[in-house]
Amino acid sequence: MAIGWFADLAAADTLLDLEWMDHDAWTDLPTNVIRTACLYQAYNRLYYSKEFILPTYADATVADLVVLTRAQAEMAVYLALHINDENRRKGLQAQATIEAGVVKEKYDKDLLLSTPLPPFVRDLLCAYLAGEDTQFGAVDLCRDEEESVNTKVCDF
Repeated sequence: MAIGWFADLAAADTLLDLEWMDHDAWTDLPTNVIRTACLYQAYNRLYYSKEFILPTYADATVADLVVLTRAQAEMAVYLALHINDENRRKGLQAQATIEAGVVKEKYDKDLLLSTPLPPFVRDLLCAYLAGEDTQFGAVDLCRDEEESVNTKVCDF
């Protein structure tokens, strides 16, 4: 059964064996259940992100899967390493904390609702951006009418 964009846990392990420099961050996770949970959470964080429009495993092409599995693997390792710290910081932000004096950290209140993603994951997924750069427009087509597409036709 697929785990996000990976065919199974073994496929994720193989990719991370080949490409991840700090391999212990992945292999030191105590069980396959926890590694699988990291992969699912990584998939969910990316697939449901408002930043990207991503295909499901069933709809992804082979070329898509090359990129998507790498992004999911990078996100899973990030979560394995940093989810506890991220949760603590997001918890402080949710409580309207803007500065923690003991650790000398400052929190941007405008980032409370943003989802942290590693920069490399964003780089990998740049072709799937759903941002405001998506353009929509109307053009003149061959028509039997005299008006152009710019003619206002709602005033009767």
